[in-house]
Amino acid sequence: MSGHWRFILKTVAAIGVALALALSAPFAVTAVTQSASAQTVQAVNGRAPIEAFTEQDVFRGPAISGNGRFIAGIRREAVGDVLVVLDWETKKSTPIQYARLDQNMAISGVTWKGNDRLIFTVEQDVRVTQGSASVRRNERLADSFITVQRIYATNPDGSNLVKLFDPGSKDLPREVSAGIVDLLPADDDHVLVITPAFGGTELLKVNVKTGASSEYEKGTPRTFGWIVDQNGVPVIRSESLPQGRGTVVQRRPVGTNTWIEIVRFRGAEGANSGPDFEPVGPAIGSGKVFVLARQDGKDTTGIYVYDANTGTFVEEIHASPGFDMNNAVRDIKNNKILAACYIEYRVKCVPKDDNFARIWRGIERYFGDKVNVSVAGRSSDTGRVLLSVFGPQELGAYYLFDSQARTMDWVGAAQPGLSPELLPTQQVVHYKARDGFDLWGYLWVPPGVKPEDAKNLPLVMLPHGGPEGRDIWGSDPFGHWWAANGYAVFQPQFRGGGGMGRSFVQAGWRQWGQRMSQDVRDAADHLIKNGIADRNRMCVAGWSYGGFATGAAAMLDGDLFKCAYAGAGVFDLPEMLRWTRDGDAVTRTTRGNRAGNGGSGTEGVGYKYWMDAIGHPDRDREMLIRNSVARNVDKVNIPVFLISGDDDIQVPIRQSEIFYEALKQAGKPVEFVVLKEEGHQWAPMSIEHRRLVLQSSLDFIKKHLGPGVPNTGG
Repeated sequence: MSGHWRFILKTVAAIGVALALALSAPFAVTAVTQSASAQTVQAVNGRAPIEAFTEQDVFRGPAISGNGRFIAGIRREAVGDVLVVLDWETKKSTPIQYARLDQNMAISGVTWKGNDRLIFTVEQDVRVTQGSASVRRNERLADSFITVQRIYATNPDGSNLVKLFDPGSKDLPREVSAGIVDLLPADDDHVLVITPAFGGTELLKVNVKTGASSEYEKGTPRTFGWIVDQNGVPVIRSESLPQGRGTVVQRRPVGTNTWIEIVRFRGAEGANSGPDFEPVGPAIGSGKVFVLARQDGKDTTGIYVYDANTGTFVEEIHASPGFDMNNAVRDIKNNKILAACYIEYRVKCVPKDDNFARIWRGIERYFGDKVNVSVAGRSSDTGRVLLSVFGPQELGAYYLFDSQARTMDWVGAAQPGLSPELLPTQQVVHYKARDGFDLWGYLWVPPGVKPEDAKNLPLVMLPHGGPEGRDIWGSDPFGHWWAANGYAVFQPQFRGGGGMGRSFVQAGWRQWGQRMSQDVRDAADHLIKNGIADRNRMCVAGWSYGGFATGAAAMLDGDLFKCAYAGAGVFDLPEMLRWTRDGDAVTRTTRGNRAGNGGSGTEGVGYKYWMDAIGHPDRDREMLIRNSVARNVDKVNIPVFLISGDDDIQVPIRQSEIFYEALKQAGKPVEFVVLKEEGHQWAPMSIEHRRLVLQSSLDFIKKHLGPGVPNTGG
């Protein structure tokens, strides 16, 4: 659920957990600043290799020191993740720590505390052994994994490494984890860390040079987050409700000990696309904080200053009709918003500070409108801005803009050396739904095809997941991969998706297999009518809700699509509601996933959300059955490919099994691949399974659409 920040409390018993979060000494590593031309990515038959879309990024997660001199980042080497620090004055790159891949370790985050202390987070998957008492009580947990998180601080040269939280020192289970709440910019030596504690949750003030800590604030057993004001006083607190029934956000007037409820989220109010009130960080003034919120009477989320003393919004920073604010560029030293950001067709930031506006205009002119540009960090006193850039022909790169020297320098890239000629382009296409509603989507155009020549192309329709998700310009591994291999790909932003206001979300409620599917079909009809897509060479594919939409298209639009590739989809709506209400017990935990959690009960957030979004299991039963492809396989007349992880806690693999069994019994063409010990999301999926997913999908599409168009420009 949105709002859990970086604090993770693992619940598996400690006995029998083998913990090996021991960091190793540095070793030789390729410099962060090596030029893109120093590496080449070899094309395969004129196509981008699959590794470009499945491997861990070569360089990721950089952060800049307060004085702008140092940039720290994570490099991926054969041995695992390497923490490197680049001295921008000398251009010397120094590896200071690494997390070994063979020990299931990864560096998951990097940030700076001022100029001379680097804070980084290490995660490790550790196995729960057969001998533990907890395993004997629940044999299905045996030989499973949990993800443990530790936070460290170090000097830029790797010296004086200290751990910022050690559960053993407090007699806590070794698998519990902690997270940074606030960097306390006005305090050179301390940060605030949220940790589990006996009888509740604790906020610790931790010295980043020694690791010494003291209790700063005590929470309840259900506290999972705090926000402090500019003076470091906790004024906002987030709590979970019992039995998974939702969350509560509370405020505390400065100088009091009373927590007052601001809002509570249950069901669809706080599920999927996020709550309507989410604290961001301290603003100027005692008790004042920045929040992302949807005020009464407004359709979209904006950025506001909220006064925890009075419980009122005192200033609107920015709101945009038609799109929800989702981020901000903050000056954490001076507690100011420099720019309000949201995802329009591309990532868009609206400057709220005159000096930053001048800098941002130059940055936008430099990169143009073919990529997303966002701020990854900024120095507090030298005018240096660290930028993250990605798009259809850039899989991710980082640049440093020096506003004083007026220079732009390349820092590192996710996949350096990958030629843009091997990657597709993208464009926004507007279309009307059958009821006249204005919609749009992203069209991926294969490499070697000019936008004006995008005609009569084999096409894959790719509806997004969620359904309260949305697609982002240039960021989908499926779209990238299929388009790079010669197929046009279209991502329709159908009603029910998130990021475009609450009314747009609610237009999809109880419209599964109805209006939402019609919006997808209308996109296909538009592309055919305008000569972009070859009507005789179209498939549909999707993951999660996109898997449902794919199954629905196989049932409703078999006259149009030639094949359907559905990953982790929902195919039996009544059964999905039943499982969410009273599903199976926990079966295993693998790489942080829990299978078959279901069982949220009639008061659970998940169950209430699905009743709002899908329908009531009793009152709407006829509609649910009518829109469940697994119960209407007689209407499916195109080949279907199903793929799902057996550790999926969001959409149980049983959904795919039900659909597969029904298709087999009806004699319909179907294939089914099970991803062993995998959950729902792409991000934690193993590289081997990512390759399997992408390659199996491409092979299936080729089988039914024929080869993609050749890359004449590669």
